[in-house]
Amino acid sequence: MLAPLEWIAAVGGRSLSGAGRVLVAGCGAGNEAFAIAQKIPTAEVVAVDFSPRSIAAAERLQKRIDGGNRIRFELADLESDRLKTITGGSFDMISCHGMLSYAPDPSAILRNLKRCLAPGGLVVLGVNGAAHPSPRFRRAMAELDIDPEEFSESRRLRDALGMLDSLSRYPVLALRDQTQEYLASDLFGPLNRALPLSEWCDYASRAGLHLRASYDTFFALRSILNKGQQALLLPRSRAAVSLLVDIIRPASFHHLVLSPDASEEPPWKRQQSLVRWRPVRTPLFEFRWPGRGRSRRTLRDLSLESVATNTRVDLRVPFWEVEVLRECDGSRTLGEILQSCKLDVQPKELREQLYVLYQLGAINLLPPGSGRSAG
Repeated sequence: MLAPLEWIAAVGGRSLSGAGRVLVAGCGAGNEAFAIAQKIPTAEVVAVDFSPRSIAAAERLQKRIDGGNRIRFELADLESDRLKTITGGSFDMISCHGMLSYAPDPSAILRNLKRCLAPGGLVVLGVNGAAHPSPRFRRAMAELDIDPEEFSESRRLRDALGMLDSLSRYPVLALRDQTQEYLASDLFGPLNRALPLSEWCDYASRAGLHLRASYDTFFALRSILNKGQQALLLPRSRAAVSLLVDIIRPASFHHLVLSPDASEEPPWKRQQSLVRWRPVRTPLFEFRWPGRGRSRRTLRDLSLESVATNTRVDLRVPFWEVEVLRECDGSRTLGEILQSCKLDVQPKELREQLYVLYQLGAINLLPPGSGRSAG
């Protein structure tokens, strides 16, 4: 399942609500393409797969799906030099979900996808992580004389999977009762990469793509935030925090946003430079504002709710932060907002409070001279 488009837009720094073209790379029977067509009604969706059988199944379903007339299904190999020609290139977003874990050369595919991007476009990648059960289960099945490279349904196989589920200390999901389609694609086969985030970033880097953020980290941050430990992460970018989190608690599956453009990070440690950046709230959260109150010294209860991620964040914040956030529409710099609101904020407090919201994707900060974008 694709990560929420609202989160992708927030960390990618661009709006997707009016995206013109979207590519689904490795579409299978078309479920993801259908979902994207319904979520982005302005988009022309091109969906490709190397399997004629999958494309035929998708085209049969297409006739019964709302928005299906905006989807073009094509037979294509993601490693082919003709991919850009077949798809037409120039996509605002490319989704490649659950495909690269089984590809002989992930970097070659990522290079092809990069060629198909429009300026400012994003690649949304879904790949197996180091905590995925496949590495452990495949080795164990070989010990049980079950060939992990070829799926063959049997009672003995199901019993073996049930035993391995029981032995797993942290089972991400029980494999014994999974469908044949899931097991054949996600566990068996000649190649099945389940890698740490750092290794997937290496593949992306070879293709000229940069990590913007990991969706798994979005949820991991809650435990840090609840204990007030976020200052220890400064001044790391969202990508750097994602890499750190994956070292401590490896993900079973990575939802990643990649861009051909390296993100320009706010100068968190340099106050005079930071106040020249323009803060802007993203559409990921709806802010529940507290009453203005009389005292500027009183802490306020600020709630952030995200329907897209089914998340609520409750914060106790100083008066000045509420006032600044009310004015975060990307039109003025931090310094201009502080001056107009007649707020005198200590540099350390300013960066630490805003950094929390930045890491959550609730705000972005735009560098001097950049165009306005909320994500």
